[in-house]
Amino acid sequence: MMSAAELWQQMKPIIRKRMQFSPEAWRSVEAAVPITVEETTLVLGLSEENEPFRSYLETQTMTALIREVLKELTGKEMSVLVIPGTTEDDWKRYKSRLEYVKRLSTQTTETVVKQAREHRDWVWLSNQIAHAHAHLPHRQYDFVKAGFLLDWAEKIAEFVEEFTASHPQSQDDVTRELERLCQRMAGMLNTSAIVIGLEIKRAMRARKQKGAESS
Repeated sequence: MMSAAELWQQMKPIIRKRMQFSPEAWRSVEAAVPITVEETTLVLGLSEENEPFRSYLETQTMTALIREVLKELTGKEMSVLVIPGTTEDDWKRYKSRLEYVKRLSTQTTETVVKQAREHRDWVWLSNQIAHAHAHLPHRQYDFVKAGFLLDWAEKIAEFVEEFTASHPQSQDDVTRELERLCQRMAGMLNTSAIVIGLEIKRAMRARKQKGAESS
């Protein structure tokens, strides 16, 4: 069996020859980094700066074409998975979280809620956002992007509130992690990190004001 790098190298010219869509779609192929072949799955990764290409790489048309070429080159029905990150370690972390979620699904609701809250961290939050964006219908439209940002600003504000309550001495860490999150979401939504930060700030202040009014 060829390595992921060898397989992807052979696939790219075939994909380019057969694809009949936008230059951005081809750039998404160029941006994808082959990480590994695990059983019948080709695992590709995207760096943070290339996250905006995910929406092109995960369309039904592109996925079908990649699977078609995979079958021709390997003789087997294969799938393709695109993860955040470009290294084996990123893949291991991704699998670890999938296994964790699978384990949680077999436990009682009370235990699930408790462990899920304990397991939430900034990597978890970032992956949740990336996953939601990857499966967002019509994510190429600015109006849809705006709704996605507003929804996630609320969720991020809630996460920050919970994190700060359990880590009261980590305000500098919160600021740094929020900056990373703003930069990543700016790449996803093709906008300024300041715009992302502004909406998160608004949501955080709204939660704080609501808490003050109810106390």
